[in-house]
Amino acid sequence: MEKLANPSRRRLFRGEIKKPNALRLPWIISETVFTEKCTQCNRCIDVCETNIISRDSEGYPIIDFEKGECTLCIACHEVCAQPLFFHRLSTGEYPYKPWTFELAINQQCLAKKEVYCQSCMDVCESNAINFHFGSVDKKSRIPQPEILLDDCTQCGACIASCPQSAIVLEMN
Repeated sequence: MEKLANPSRRRLFRGEIKKPNALRLPWIISETVFTEKCTQCNRCIDVCETNIISRDSEGYPIIDFEKGECTLCIACHEVCAQPLFFHRLSTGEYPYKPWTFELAINQQCLAKKEVYCQSCMDVCESNAINFHFGSVDKKSRIPQPEILLDDCTQCGACIASCPQSAIVLEMN
């Protein structure tokens, strides 16, 4: 597939004046750098071990956590010939989190509706989701979820596992 010459023109003709926030590959420098330098070669899509990378309406790679989690393997970085990503530190770690979003749990959560469910906690390898009983003034017979954002690796496993799609991304 060839790269679109002017994606903003396509959005205009579709009636989409404002560009939607897209969840790109982990550790990109910025949306602007990504859309200017990405050649839409599909290599990142081909090497994704969990098959969560697909194309958006403009042909650019996006992450879809509804399909599964990101293992943060950086295969998409290694196969990309373009300078789209932050560089790792000498320790092998990145200076930032993979994406500029935070996870939040909305009112669709079964536990918030007094139905026992802890599917998000069960798949969270970093133990960033805990369940606890509400305070004295909010008596709940079902433990309620809490996301510990400092512990969250942003892998997205909890999003795919939620039967209510109650875990959402809040862009910073």
